[in-house]
Amino acid sequence: MARCGCAGDMATTAVLSEDSECIALAGNGSIASPLVAAPIISPRPGNLISCDDGLYASNGGTWTPQDFGAAGNGVADDAPALQLALNAALAAGGGTVYVPAGIYRLATLPLRIYRRTRLALTPGATMRRGVRGTMLLNGDAGQNFPGYSGHGDIVIEGGTWDARGTQFAEPSMCISIGHAENVLIRDLTIKDVGGYHGIEINSTRHCVIRNVRGLGYVDTDGRDFSEFIQPDLAKGSAYFGGFGPYDDTPVIDLLVEGCVTGASGTPGTTAWPRGIGSHSASPSRPHRDIRVRDCAFQGCSQFAIGAYTWESVVISGVQFRDCGGGIRFRTLDSSITSHRTPAGGSGPTITGSQPFAGLVVDNVTMTGGGSYGAAVELVGEETGYVQDVTVGRVTARNVGQQAVRMEYVEDYVASDIVAHTTGATSISTLGTRRGRFADCHVNGSGGAGITVDSRSTPAATGTDVQIVDCTVTGTAANGVHIWDGADLLVDSCELYALNGYGVQVSTNTARILVRDTRTSATTSTPINFTSTVTGAHREGNSADAPGTITTATAANTTTETVVASLLIPAADALPGTSYRFSVHGQASTTGTPTLTIRVRLGGPTGAVLSAFSAVTTSSGISGRGWSVNGALHAIAPGSSGTWAASAQLIHRLAATTGQTLQDVTDGTVTRDSTADQALVVTAQWSAASASNTAQALASSLNRV
Repeated sequence: MARCGCAGDMATTAVLSEDSECIALAGNGSIASPLVAAPIISPRPGNLISCDDGLYASNGGTWTPQDFGAAGNGVADDAPALQLALNAALAAGGGTVYVPAGIYRLATLPLRIYRRTRLALTPGATMRRGVRGTMLLNGDAGQNFPGYSGHGDIVIEGGTWDARGTQFAEPSMCISIGHAENVLIRDLTIKDVGGYHGIEINSTRHCVIRNVRGLGYVDTDGRDFSEFIQPDLAKGSAYFGGFGPYDDTPVIDLLVEGCVTGASGTPGTTAWPRGIGSHSASPSRPHRDIRVRDCAFQGCSQFAIGAYTWESVVISGVQFRDCGGGIRFRTLDSSITSHRTPAGGSGPTITGSQPFAGLVVDNVTMTGGGSYGAAVELVGEETGYVQDVTVGRVTARNVGQQAVRMEYVEDYVASDIVAHTTGATSISTLGTRRGRFADCHVNGSGGAGITVDSRSTPAATGTDVQIVDCTVTGTAANGVHIWDGADLLVDSCELYALNGYGVQVSTNTARILVRDTRTSATTSTPINFTSTVTGAHREGNSADAPGTITTATAANTTTETVVASLLIPAADALPGTSYRFSVHGQASTTGTPTLTIRVRLGGPTGAVLSAFSAVTTSSGISGRGWSVNGALHAIAPGSSGTWAASAQLIHRLAATTGQTLQDVTDGTVTRDSTADQALVVTAQWSAASASNTAQALASSLNRV
């Protein structure tokens, strides 16, 4: 790339061409020192440079501030010269303002850029604030372009914009764009903004912000919530002071890619409180079709991404380090009256919130921080649910709060979440419905591992949430906890080495199924259902009945002896649960003693469920068979749980043909179902003899 000019003239307009050559059509004029800049723009007819000695060339509609007297020395006010260059592009119907390396002090603000203009700063070019005010604005204060009809087709690229927030204590903007269409901001650094935003994208459609760094922020006026990049709507002069009209035009089609926020290192500055986000709203005016990808945020004191009233959003490939929170998606906050009031309105036009749909969060990491919020947080209201959500591949480590928090979210899938050492419950919900958590892993939590809480929410009567193929360990309080709600599933999970219950279900939960879940080394019952839970089922879990099953022999004793023990684990019984049990054995004797067989709950001294009449054996029997089959019913489980049973003894102890005895519990017996209970079959001989043996060979227990 070369800079063309007449002999002795070092401040003429640059000529940019695809082959990096000046277009010298004739004559012998001089060519100044080459410059390095981007982009390369093909020349087009017009704007000829003609020299006295015959050289002439086309500049294709390109100007530099030096053409209008800029010094670029950091001392002179170069804003007027820059503005003249921008005005020249406007007058020509568009063009490029090319800014060579140098320090351009801006003491007359704002600079105003107009439609079809490219403002290109070369490496080494710095725009330095010299007075309070917005540094760059797309248009004039008195203009009136509604919707997206204002000054668009704008490119702003390259260099550094130094807002010098420590030198100018009033809130100011760096780059402010409104009522525009087709805007590209790329490959630049914005430093030390005070109070407001690095880039305000207001009432704009089709905007790309790529490879931009926002370093350094100064809170000049109690604004601990400012975003480096803010999508906003044209709601009023307090929201966008550059110009009107204030017609509630939102942002549509915004791509933020490859951007970074953090500290600048300038004394008196911090990192940005928020990286990207919005904090104002109007009814039925969401910002939509927003993509944030491949960005990194460091040291934000609040949420790095604040997606407030955004719809149809994709956030992917983002990293947070030592930020107060990661991503927050929020429907309209009905507690803020102004957000329920449209631009120019005298009062609210809606009474509650509004639903917003379409959110994808994928490939997110958060390391450290978390004092302000979760790595991913989605918040709706009863009158405005967050809808149609996919959250995947989220990794959070050493964060102060949750990895994922959802409130009033419906129709969602959250998968492949890894939470390692969180200060609060790792994956937490309130009032969500029609959702699924799959393939999530928790290792170390200041609360529970995964919770689904539907208490006092619309989800209480229809939750329909699944927790599938998840692993949880090292929690302070329970692996999985379900409060209230209906129609839930916990399936194929691994819950181990944790404090509290493996699975705790409480507070009026209805119709939950817990199945094929393995628990171990929990400090409380592996799977627990409180007394208010109804319609619950459990099957195939490692903690389910049967627990330990043992068989033994009663020989040479008159003491009632356990010959089969079938363990019902603590909290296994639910209201109405039934168990089928079966024990098969044999007996031998050389005499004719009697043999009494009983069924007890609670071990050898527990409550008798069935006591069969003593059987007088035939003389000299050997290996004669007997079998006990029965049903045990949990009438009302609890610490004073009530039970009843019926059983049948079939035997060939007294004759070569089978005989049957039956017995049933009178009323109920009382045993604590919240503790392990052994269902046992006992045998007792009337006389002690070495030849008297009663042995259980096999036994089984099944929950019905």
